[in-house]
Amino acid sequence: EFSKLLCDTSSINNTYLSNHTIERIGDAYCANPPDIEQYLAWNRDERSGAATAICKILESHSDLDIKPFLQWKLKFLPVIINWFGRAQEAGLEQSLGGRKLSSVYNFVRGMPMLVIGGQDKEKTRRRSRKRRLDGEAK
Repeated sequence: EFSKLLCDTSSINNTYLSNHTIERIGDAYCANPPDIEQYLAWNRDERSGAATAICKILESHSDLDIKPFLQWKLKFLPVIINWFGRAQEAGLEQSLGGRKLSSVYNFVRGMPMLVIGGQDKEKTRRRSRKRRLDGEAK
């Protein structure tokens, strides 16, 4: 199935790994389905393969699932921000919408103790114990 070869939408990673170089399928007398024509048009675009991948990801995944990237903890946050910057440079502002802010929010929300932290764990434990004691006294 050519559609899946050109843009596998089963996951963001599979979309990224799809083919971004095939520019034509068939001949001038053969009409391709609209989705295949769109993918081929993106592949023919002057943008780099990475920009084509970003375009396909933004068009195919309305909600970017951040969970697979949480394993790299805060090391991956600059990569996400840079990725959205590259999408903006590629002229994909209309596809971005509020997804940049939403993705960063979901990323930070997925690891609250690392983001809130910056403090040692003992200090945090003492504060929560103190809050519980204050709450019990009421």
